[in-house]
Order: sequence, then structure tokens, then C-alpha cells
Amino acid sequence: MPKRTRHRGFTLVEMLAVVGVIAVLLAILLPAINIARRNAVWGTSQANLRQIGQLIALYAGDNREWIPATAFDYSASAAPGKPRSASPAGVNPPIGPLSVGSWADLLWTTGKFGPVVNVSGSASAWDYRFDSPDAALYGSGWDGVNPFRSAELLKEIPAGGTGATPFGTGATTEELGDPGYFGGNPFFDARPPTSARPYSGNWWTTGQIRRPDASMYCCDSNLGEILEVNDGTLNPANPNLNLVGAEFRYTGKQILMLFLDGGVRTLSEWGNLEELEKEQDVRVFGLDQRSYFPNP
Repeated sequence: MPKRTRHRGFTLVEMLAVVGVIAVLLAILLPAINIARRNAVWGTSQANLRQIGQLIALYAGDNREWIPATAFDYSASAAPGKPRSASPAGVNPPIGPLSVGSWADLLWTTGKFGPVVNVSGSASAWDYRFDSPDAALYGSGWDGVNPFRSAELLKEIPAGGTGATPFGTGATTEELGDPGYFGGNPFFDARPPTSARPYSGNWWTTGQIRRPDASMYCCDSNLGEILEVNDGTLNPANPNLNLVGAEFRYTGKQILMLFLDGGVRTLSEWGNLEELEKEQDVRVFGLDQRSYFPNP
């Protein structure tokens, strides 16, 4: 008779032991994988900000050392320029009016990243030649590369947001899951002054900035492409004077910030702008002055 070979199977105890070992390994590896992912997101966002810094220098070099305005309104100008102009001719942008926009539109045009055709497929669709990708483009299914957004997705939005600044009061619920915004410093807001922002209306040159290495240009934001301030008078004696919309979206309540010298720093949460200037050496307003807040 042929000899049969008997194969011994796993016992329940052995199977449970293997499952236990796998569970322990996952418990060890998952935090490390998550840390690696967070570091990759942080690194990509840093790289995007550095590219923005390079484009600011390119824009200034091409425009007699003018620093790109973080918000602009050319609508009343006889020669408004290319950013946010009709493309193709006769077509209006899906968000906001013509000749009104932000630093992202100026630098998108400077870097010649367009045209990006709206995936609606219409021959008359707005093609984003002179306009940075916005919520309307992301909402249409576009997933292209945009150096003017964070690699970290939007997870928190301001209450009652009507649309990203400079066209609304903040990101909307429909934008959750889109790449996060970088918000520009309102010190560089070149839109005509209003009662809400009497400080706006100025263009600045690189030669007017006292300390480019400490002068903030933009940082992580949940409002949109320009930040706001909680006191339109910018009163340095106001102990609560602060930016609105700066988002501490990285582990440990940290934020990425770009400075006018092209440097990028990771900062911890601050209480007000005086604390930010005196304790973290970051200038937001009065960049043409030695300091904005008086010494004690």
C-alpha cells in the first residue's frame, strides 16, 4: 500500500499568536507611516512657498521692484493689465469680476502656468490663462498642480464663509477637501481703501521694506488668498490686534510662513501681533518702519 503523508494544520492558538504579532507590528508601524506622510505634506507645502518666493522676486525684477499686491482692483483703470483679464475675449470669470484678484493671479500670470482649460469642455469656457485656479475649477474635477496652494487639504473653514477672499468672507463647505489656501499679508492690499480697510490702497517696493527677512508675505489660511485683520485702524496699542484666517494646520498647532527674502519658517501659534513681532521676530504691519509696536 502507498504511504500517505499527513500534513499538520495550524492550531487556533498558533493562528491567534500570528494575528497578535501582526497587530503589534501595525501598532508600531502606523504611527511612523503617519509621521512620514505628515512630513511629506509639510515638505511639499514648504517647496510651494519657496517657489512663490522665487516668483515674487521675478515679478519685482520685471516691474521696477514693485512687490506683488496681495489683493488688487484694476477695474477702474484704463489699462488694467493681464491678470484676471478676459480669456478668451468676452468671457467672464466664474468667480469674482474681471481685473480684481490676488497675488496668486499676478504670480500665475508671471510664471505663465496657464492656460488651464475648464473641464466643462465648452469652447467658450474660462481658460485660466491669467487667473490662478480657484474653487470653481477644483469643483469641476480638476486635479492639476497648483504651487499657490498647500499640500494639506482644507479641513476647517470659517463659520458662514461665502467664498474665498478676496471675493468672499472665507472658504465654503464645498471647498472642504480642496488644497488649503495660502493667505497674503493685508499690508500689501492695493485695493482702493474702504471704511473696513482704510489701510489698503498702497503699492510697495522692495527698497521700502526695512527687514525682508522678518517681513511676512503669506502663510497658511482658511479664509482664502488674503488674510484679514480684526482692527481696521491697525492700532498698535490694541492688545488684541491680530490676523484673521491664519490657520495652524500642521501637527502641534504650527503654521508655515513665507518672508520677503524668500525664506520659509514653521511657527507656533501666537496670541496677538505684538507677541508675534516681539517673541518670534515676525513683522506684519509697518514693514517700512523699524518696528510697529513700541518697546516697553
